[in-house]
Amino acid sequence: MDKPIAVLGGGAAAQTIAAHLTLKGFNINIWEHPSFEEKFKPILEKGIIECIGLVEGIAKLHKVTTNLKEAVEDVEIINIAIPSLGHEAFFDELIPHLKDGQIVVVWSDDAGSLRLAKKLKDIVPEKNILIAETHTMPYGTRIIEPGKVNILVLAKNICLAALPAKETEKVVNIVKNLYPNIIPADNVLAISLSNPNPTVHPPGSLLNVGRIEYSKGEFYMYREGITAATARVVRALYDETHSVAKAFGFNIIEYEDEDFRNTGTIMGVEFWAPFDKLGIIADIKGPSTLDDRYIIEDLPYGLVHRSQLGNLVNVSTPIIDGIINIGAVICETDFWKGRTLKDLGLAGMTKEEIMNYLKEGK
Repeated sequence: MDKPIAVLGGGAAAQTIAAHLTLKGFNINIWEHPSFEEKFKPILEKGIIECIGLVEGIAKLHKVTTNLKEAVEDVEIINIAIPSLGHEAFFDELIPHLKDGQIVVVWSDDAGSLRLAKKLKDIVPEKNILIAETHTMPYGTRIIEPGKVNILVLAKNICLAALPAKETEKVVNIVKNLYPNIIPADNVLAISLSNPNPTVHPPGSLLNVGRIEYSKGEFYMYREGITAATARVVRALYDETHSVAKAFGFNIIEYEDEDFRNTGTIMGVEFWAPFDKLGIIADIKGPSTLDDRYIIEDLPYGLVHRSQLGNLVNVSTPIIDGIINIGAVICETDFWKGRTLKDLGLAGMTKEEIMNYLKEGK
């Protein structure tokens, strides 16, 4: 690719994507929001990110900036790797800088592609932007210090769909240049419902809330919290999600029963490591508080629209609904105000209208 590629975000995922793609030979612009400039300062000053773990090397980035226009003005592909919690303000900031023909890939963020499409339609319907979303990040990764990341595990396959889905093949062929393990999915809702984080993290966290509070943060969900009983709830939540997808007529990632019967649950299926994968996953600490993304992001942004989609096609989702309700009481927050069908531009549509919109973008 002749043009630089933008990576937006400054967390572990964004830093790792930017560094790894740089080490692969791509010219990468990485952007972080000015409000996080102090933490991002070492990267701004040195222009490098070091990878250790499954990928090793020091990446000299093409451009490091807190100026969003600089990051995206001359690129073809924009990779968004920020938490769903930050989408609202960030999308509003990004949209004025987008140009016709650009491809925006939302990395594993709970129907973020649909939310961005809704905002584009509301604000600048004349712009021709192709949006795509993936079901997972390419890595399990953690920041050691600003500008240094530890890649613990790698995604086996990364499912991707475009909005509209009729453009998925085109986007897959382009993004495969970055990640050869990209594979197509039916549509962006299939992507969202295949995201393993909302399936695993909320039940794994809420069923261990006493341990999280008592330990004052010394908690390892994949070592202590995923017992046989917890795994049964994870499996039941997945089964409800699968039933919703089936009622709509699209496919999500399929798992065998035994895939749920280990401490890593389906996370152990999604990722790869050369040795002791489950041991590596078990050493991932957290959640340390109730104010953790495992709960306050994965639950309202990942589960609310699953429940509402179920209601639309008369599929009962008592486990999903129960997790949302229990989480709301535990966190004293109305999680039902999370990412809704209205937020995604799907409110008031029939099943057939939603499926047509996913395919055609109209």
